[in-house]
Amino acid sequence: MHIIQMFDRSVRNHPSKLAFTGDGGDFTYRDAQVLTNKTARACLREGFGRDARVSLISPNNGKSQLVVLGAMRANMVWCNINLRDTPENIVDILKRDEVNLLFYHSMAGHMIPLLRQHVNSLKEVVCIDQPDKNGVFLDEWIEPESDSIPDIPIKTDDIGLQASTGGTTGRPKIAVANHSWTSWSMMGFASCLHFNKPPVYLSVAPITHAGGVITLFTLTQGGTNVMMAQLDLDSILNAIQEQRISLMFLPPTLTYMILKHPMAKKIDYSSLEYFISTSAPIAPEKIAEVMDLFGPVFGQMYGQSESGVPNTYMSPQDYMEALQDESKRHRLASCGKQTQIVEAMEILDEDDHPLGPGVRGEIAVKGPTVMLHYLKDPEATAEIQSGGWHHTGDIGYRDEDGFFYIVDRKRDMIVSGGFNIYPFEIEQVLLEHPKVVDCCVIGVPDEKWGEAVKAVVVKVPQAEITDDDLMQYIRGKLGGMKTPKYIDFWEQLPLSPAGKVLKRVVREKYWEDKERRVG
Repeated sequence: MHIIQMFDRSVRNHPSKLAFTGDGGDFTYRDAQVLTNKTARACLREGFGRDARVSLISPNNGKSQLVVLGAMRANMVWCNINLRDTPENIVDILKRDEVNLLFYHSMAGHMIPLLRQHVNSLKEVVCIDQPDKNGVFLDEWIEPESDSIPDIPIKTDDIGLQASTGGTTGRPKIAVANHSWTSWSMMGFASCLHFNKPPVYLSVAPITHAGGVITLFTLTQGGTNVMMAQLDLDSILNAIQEQRISLMFLPPTLTYMILKHPMAKKIDYSSLEYFISTSAPIAPEKIAEVMDLFGPVFGQMYGQSESGVPNTYMSPQDYMEALQDESKRHRLASCGKQTQIVEAMEILDEDDHPLGPGVRGEIAVKGPTVMLHYLKDPEATAEIQSGGWHHTGDIGYRDEDGFFYIVDRKRDMIVSGGFNIYPFEIEQVLLEHPKVVDCCVIGVPDEKWGEAVKAVVVKVPQAEITDDDLMQYIRGKLGGMKTPKYIDFWEQLPLSPAGKVLKRVVREKYWEDKERRVG
């Protein structure tokens, strides 16, 4: 089944219900279908069909999601780009993707001349929200077209997605997947999230990444997407209460900020059924605080562009059991059990042999959402798919009850004095501290140890705390070996468009003019 078939089923079942509201305007399901039909026909008219590449540069906006669906209806290949990325990175990804058609919001209009100049494959640019001198206006582009559904056969094994990866450790790669990546992901979400009535999703995380997958899932459930273009904590909290949000997704960095927000305890969260976290593990000690604020609605999912999502799911019930039963307390650090869309999930050693419970190794998966290959990178593809497994690059273990635990990124491991040190463990302890908002732990050059542990910390505004205070705090929890030798305080950490801390950017400051030994 294709995502468009799932969407059309919702149109049939909920024609007059709101599919989108908020930024970009209101669209009923029937309105939304008409826009996707006309967009698909305009794409086909211009010669963009099967194997043609389409991308979008826009904030979260109802129209932006619908033109992407329209292009998918024409059997085009979706290539994700984030508005918050740098123009140089956007040029690089569009060139490698060989994008033919670009939709954009007028706020990105200043970038279009640069893209036209450097992306030779680009044949058409369309502004979605208003007339703009840099491209044709969407309303005019689709106006001549019929609003009936175009008869375009779409096979699930056709290429449907070229997804740029997070780029947290280096230049983003591009994962190539067929249409089943999306449809199986929809079924994965449906197997985990159960609603008594269609969900109301607050779409504030970028729709070009995991947030967009949840936006599509909401459409398959006949739900309403409340689109939010600007990432503003006050607006997020007000929207939960005023729009009666039942489904929300935020990365851990934003969750931590909300927990510290002075307005957080004044909001009515009674409409929330699921608050999902993904993109990065959340500190176990923060989960009780999240549950206390939002109610028993918090869940966590694990997945990747390369492997699909959700590969694992930790439900609100799982977390409640861990909070209430001391013998299960360790599960607060888990990302959950493998989902029904995963064929197999194991912890592997260096020779791709499965390891037993409690033994650390690399998390690997098999299943219908695993990518086909990296775009034009056979060496990286062969490495990540060795032994018939998709190697996630994450170090972890599973317990005897099937719960998986992420220890760290394989490339982030610090080797200091011959010992393997996992930054994630130190970061979780730092995040327990009431005066710490966010942090990043890396290895830095050291003549004696090879690498020394350094923590970069964002503290609560106006909080008085020193590096010695934090070192003593960590030493009391983890011992001397894992205590950072150095702690720096930054006002903010660099984040990827998906909300992940860009450790490679943090490292660059400390490894400049040094011979690279990590990352």
